[in-house]
Amino acid sequence: MNMDFAFDGVLHWCCLLAVFAFVVGLLWVSIRVLIPLRRLAKQAESIMNGSFNTPSLTFDKPVGGIREIEQLQRSLRSMVDQIQAAREIETAYRKALTESQENERMHLAREIHDDTIQSLVLVSHSIERAAQAQTNGGYQSNPQLSACLESARSQLIGTIDSLRQVIANLRPTILEELGLATAIEVLCENRPTLAFSVKGDVYGTDHARELAIFRAVQEITRNAESHAHAKQISVTLSYSPDSVALEVRDDGVGFQVPPKLQEFAVRGHYGLLGIQERVRHLGGKVNLISKPAVGTCITVMIPTIANPFAPTFAATVLN
Repeated sequence: MNMDFAFDGVLHWCCLLAVFAFVVGLLWVSIRVLIPLRRLAKQAESIMNGSFNTPSLTFDKPVGGIREIEQLQRSLRSMVDQIQAAREIETAYRKALTESQENERMHLAREIHDDTIQSLVLVSHSIERAAQAQTNGGYQSNPQLSACLESARSQLIGTIDSLRQVIANLRPTILEELGLATAIEVLCENRPTLAFSVKGDVYGTDHARELAIFRAVQEITRNAESHAHAKQISVTLSYSPDSVALEVRDDGVGFQVPPKLQEFAVRGHYGLLGIQERVRHLGGKVNLISKPAVGTCITVMIPTIANPFAPTFAATVLN
């Protein structure tokens, strides 16, 4: 009996020690493996969401744990540094590309104004003088010649006006002089398919943001008229304390929206892609909703304080 009792006591203590060891092992695994892995998984999830700068998810703070987890965190931190460096380079490239495009447009506008238009004006004056000489009897009177000269002069003046409109589109000086809302209003004038409205209290923002929205209006309305064959296009500019938004809605033929805007480049359509690049550089986003035979709605939102890692494109298909 005594031996059985002693054996039962030893077995009891062995069981207690085994349970204790098991609990200690669980605690060790939880503290050294599971909890650090959960922290690391949270940091990895933040990478997927682009939230690199969230204070609670800083990669400089060790997650602890076994050596392998610490090595994994160092690798993750190195990858984040490379991603951030690549994004900074990409942002600088987009900025340089946008500025290069605008400088080229300004150069082209000056060339057209200083060279082409001036030459056409001189030709117009020569035609006018020839017509006056014909009318005043400097040459043998020829009504048909007078009519041809007047027609040529009228066509030439129309060409000059068209080129001046091209200059205005290439270099919208009215944007700098009167602001975004007035510039878009002038752009929509004398275009019967366009209806323009403003929501909120109008205020001025930096030139880059206003220029990006103005270029978006130019490109989207041109596409709606030329490709979608829209009969009605509504352009709405909305001001809020922290952002400026543009909505362009048309009743055109519509199209099937691709999952990614980059797919337009494969099809040879670069307009919307260019809009996205401008907006992305400023931390904004583009939303595209369309369906064949229904129409298209494109929204551009640019915040007053840019977030370069915010999502920049969303696509929705109308049902």
